[in-house]
Amino acid sequence: MKRLFASTGIFILKVLGYTPFWLLYICADLIYLISYYVVGYRKKTVRRNLKNSFPEKTDQEIHRITIAFYRHFADLVVETIKSFQISEETLQKRISYKNPEVLDELYAQGKSVALLSGHYGNWEWTMAMPKFIQHQLNVIYRPMQNKQIDTFMKKVRSRFGMFLIPAQTSLRTMLEIEKSGQLSATYYLADQTALYDTKYWMMFLNQETPVFPGPEKVASRLKQAVVFMDIQKVRRGYYEVEFTKLFDDASQTKEFEVTKTHVNFLEEIIRKRPEFWLWSHKRWKHTRPEYIALQ
Repeated sequence: MKRLFASTGIFILKVLGYTPFWLLYICADLIYLISYYVVGYRKKTVRRNLKNSFPEKTDQEIHRITIAFYRHFADLVVETIKSFQISEETLQKRISYKNPEVLDELYAQGKSVALLSGHYGNWEWTMAMPKFIQHQLNVIYRPMQNKQIDTFMKKVRSRFGMFLIPAQTSLRTMLEIEKSGQLSATYYLADQTALYDTKYWMMFLNQETPVFPGPEKVASRLKQAVVFMDIQKVRRGYYEVEFTKLFDDASQTKEFEVTKTHVNFLEEIIRKRPEFWLWSHKRWKHTRPEYIALQ
């Protein structure tokens, strides 16, 4: 029965992926109205996250950001569906890379890269990035429990050259890539919730937040450069990516310096245009243990 449900779901997603953009965005408008006004999808979580993150803002400002977030979230849903069938040509028109020379220069220097970003803008549409950069693009991911859906999603995300690496074997695989001499850019959505027992906590968006130190540890061990990838929404259905080099060599930094720098960089981006971050995520569900100090 699970196989039947999975097969049916995959078939539906494939068919929906052929929907033209104009119709998809009509659907997005409906998704926004239903998710916000009818279902109230995680509305309490979104409002609580925003109020705690921006205590200086008025209720009217929080309401404006909330509405803008739900509109963007609805766009993100239909754009993710479109990604199941979207062509390379369409992606080239819909998402532009402002300064790929940042990565080109590191490639010329023989440097692999830790490419850090967050759940901001539209991270799904970066799957054609291998066509724009010289590094082999690796993406660390957590396999889904349903093997059929996991296989489908891997096929979708890797069809333009992304190399997907399961999280549980990521370090071993990356060490093998480095030994082979292949220069790579390893893409992390580095704002994911860290494990509760992490010793790395810092202030992020006005709240004590456990942060994931994995990218820093791997980048330091492999002596990688560290680059932040900012994905900004230019207008509906169009995005622009800008790369910012944070460090030439993570192994030459102090402990926690890379993590603190990229988290603070993301916070600055969110504060400027908060509606494009994933506020529905229950990011602050843990409380810092008293024996762990803030970094």
